[in-house]
Amino acid sequence: MELLRLALPRRVFTLSQVKYAIDRISWLYEHRALIGGLEFTEEPEILRFFYGRLKPVSDWQEKLVARFRQDFGDSL
Repeated sequence: MELLRLALPRRVFTLSQVKYAIDRISWLYEHRALIGGLEFTEEPEILRFFYGRLKPVSDWQEKLVARFRQDFGDSL
């Protein structure tokens, strides 16, 4: 299992902004099967997750964007 921490600074975001983020993150979780993986193309020895370069393993980004537009239109 991999975990992600989402930290929001206090008194910076309004409640509607936080609810919007929650809505989009839950949509992303519901469509997690569309998300493929990434693989390193460059892997430095120090802090590889910050300075490494990644490439997608398939065309999953296009599929995810198409599904997003199908559900939300051009709401961004």
